[in-house]
Amino acid sequence: MKKKAALLFALILAFCLGLTACGESTQNVTVTVANRTLQPIGSVCISVGDDFGENRIDTVLSDGDLLTLDLGEFSEDQLNHGFLISAADLDGNIIYETEDSSRLFGVQDGCCIVFLPPELSTVLDICEQYSGSVYDEMIRSELMDEPVRTLDELSAFEGLWKYDAEPFYLLIGGEAEWMAINAYGEQIGPFCLDQTEDGVVLNFDDGSILTTLCLADDGTLTDGDGNTLRASEALMLLPTPEDPLTQTISFPGSFSNVQVSFPVQMEGSPSSKMESGLSFSAVMEDGTDDYFSNITVSFQSATGFEPYMTQGLATAKPKMEILLTQLLDSMFKNYLIKVNGTDCKDCGSYYSITGYVWLDGSIFAGADAGTPVRGTMEVRYYGSSSHVLVGTAIALENRIQNYYDICRNMLDTVSCVGGWSTAPKTVPAKPAKYSDSGDYGDTFYWYDEDGDVWYWNGSEDIFIGFGDDYYIDDDGQYYESNDAGWDDDDYYDDYDFEYDYYDEYDDYDWSDAGDYYDDGWGDYFG
Repeated sequence: MKKKAALLFALILAFCLGLTACGESTQNVTVTVANRTLQPIGSVCISVGDDFGENRIDTVLSDGDLLTLDLGEFSEDQLNHGFLISAADLDGNIIYETEDSSRLFGVQDGCCIVFLPPELSTVLDICEQYSGSVYDEMIRSELMDEPVRTLDELSAFEGLWKYDAEPFYLLIGGEAEWMAINAYGEQIGPFCLDQTEDGVVLNFDDGSILTTLCLADDGTLTDGDGNTLRASEALMLLPTPEDPLTQTISFPGSFSNVQVSFPVQMEGSPSSKMESGLSFSAVMEDGTDDYFSNITVSFQSATGFEPYMTQGLATAKPKMEILLTQLLDSMFKNYLIKVNGTDCKDCGSYYSITGYVWLDGSIFAGADAGTPVRGTMEVRYYGSSSHVLVGTAIALENRIQNYYDICRNMLDTVSCVGGWSTAPKTVPAKPAKYSDSGDYGDTFYWYDEDGDVWYWNGSEDIFIGFGDDYYIDDDGQYYESNDAGWDDDDYYDDYDFEYDYYDEYDDYDWSDAGDYYDDGWGDYFG
């Protein structure tokens, strides 16, 4: 086997020499330079010539920084000859320099050149793949005369820890590393940690320290500022529309036989302001933008609308808008600043109308948001019941889409009285003729010769709208041209709402709610 391998190597070598004879081949070499000298590097020179050549970096390389350099094309002879390497600090003082030709370095494409503190026995190292923890141990054990940590010594600190008063977790691993994860699922790290007589020190790559952790008698951790961390079996993040709705809760009052599902990332409880309502907030909301967010799901009284809900969307929509206006007034009262628009839909088994609003930030009792907040209210009409299902979502502007989507998902899990239908009407092949007695008692929409939409209610024609703005779909349902649903590019359609009497606020100077609160890390990393 060895003979075959040697023969194969000889054939390859002969082939390469033949190529060189025809025209010497070259190879492009790219390397990564890592500064682990504990000081800034101002210049790096790498050359195959008789001198060190020009500075290869055009920026300061701070301690812990890595930088990829394209060294250029080199022949096989040049690569075999080796490279001169040097590095200097910001004042031009040499940190490392190849002493003579006997110390030339073999540099291959993709390798990493690591500069270490001049006090170490090894000042420069060339490796195939960079590992920060390897050099962390080398520096600490040799320069700082500290023993290498063992897993047994750190086992009491390993695992996932949740801060009581901060919106993030610390994950401490068995390789003497740590990382932080906030309530949005964003993470920093991993970084290295050091063990002390009293606990551990959490370090950053630049040598700075986040905090120290000590193990308390009750099994919790305490950081350098006195904050408490508790062991956690799993991450609890802020809710998203993709989260499964695995929790259920029954409505209070006369609807106790009806349940709604919600994600485990939220807490649900009976509303203190609505007899048949539930309130939901994020478990991890403290210290994040989501502190100013809330979802409510409730049953609200709605009588006198049934006669208008059996003739199609054209007749139902104005009444749904009136119903929405009444509910906005009764539920939000003095907090309602502006209604931006509505979206009314025929969903087959129910009618739905959604209103998009601005609310005063003081709607959050005891914790004014300091800026207007966004809100949505969806009302679902299910037929002859004297109540409608209402879902509201309130949040800062940068989080309202998230909570609106979650609210809709939750509403879909509420089982209401079934069997009712919005009853789409058929579309005749030609306009109805009054002389045709067969049309009496049958209701439908139809187009006239101008393309306008009319509604035949069984005894007379009712004008619905002009053809440019209204249309009948293939299934016979009536639509408006703006019934396109949610517009992600322009969250709030700024068209007039028929029952909007809040126009005095049109010139309100809206602030950016997303800049008001925290980014999810609290002040801990400030």
